[in-house]
Amino acid sequence: MRKIGFIGAGKVGTALGMYFQENGYPVTGYYSRTSDSAKTSAEITGTSAYETIEDIAADCDVLFLSVPDATIKSVSGQLAAAAHDLTGKWIIHLSGAETSDIFSDLRGAYGFSFHPAMAISDPEKACMEFPSAIFTIEGRSQDETQKAKAFFEKAHLTVLEIEKSKKPLYHLACAVSSNLVCALYSAAVSILVDAGFDNEQAVRIINPLFLANASALAAKGPVKALTGPVERCDLGTVQKHLSVIPGEFREMYILLSQQLTDIAEQKYPDRNYKELREFLEKEK
Repeated sequence: MRKIGFIGAGKVGTALGMYFQENGYPVTGYYSRTSDSAKTSAEITGTSAYETIEDIAADCDVLFLSVPDATIKSVSGQLAAAAHDLTGKWIIHLSGAETSDIFSDLRGAYGFSFHPAMAISDPEKACMEFPSAIFTIEGRSQDETQKAKAFFEKAHLTVLEIEKSKKPLYHLACAVSSNLVCALYSAAVSILVDAGFDNEQAVRIINPLFLANASALAAKGPVKALTGPVERCDLGTVQKHLSVIPGEFREMYILLSQQLTDIAEQKYPDRNYKELREFLEKEK
């Protein structure tokens, strides 16, 4: 079986190392710009900490670059310069936005992007969640991409191929469903503070709504999960919202409410949302 190593010792690389170890894959260890981080990840995974990028490249058949997107190109350049022979090796970055084309300078190696569609803040928790997540993969060689896909699927991971040209759209969807939700949550807390609550009280008000809706949304989808004034076609309440909403949130509210109107019409195709639509369009 191919031996796996990690260049970079961040949360994602540490979590993957733990997971592959638990599933019987030979993980050799970690090399990092800071030796302490490599030693920490190696200790967590029961593997080795490498002193040089050349050493880990020599020992491994599969090298994950668990580094920030902005440094993938430079790290792959260091790898190409340091390694004596990369022929037949798999070099894999973990970016959701970059493609395998970033590996144009890796002589004889096969480059891939391999991305877990999940937010990873705790390696141990992520390790447990990997089997229920989706991973996307694309590579510079279709035959090798198929082999890599099969290799990771044997570890009980769900791996889907993605076209290079579609990666920006894919990553945008991940950001909308994960990162941008943080902005909506923050806006809701800010508005409650404007309503006279302190931050702790605002969070206590928001959390049950946020968690219950996220659960319903994940279980039933947006059409069945949708509630609220737009769903009810309650123009009066929407007008009240826009009469008091802070200016920095006004455009966001209108644009998202227009999207919600599309969803509401799917839920209630016989309900007339024309007046609400016209009002929202006029207020843009």
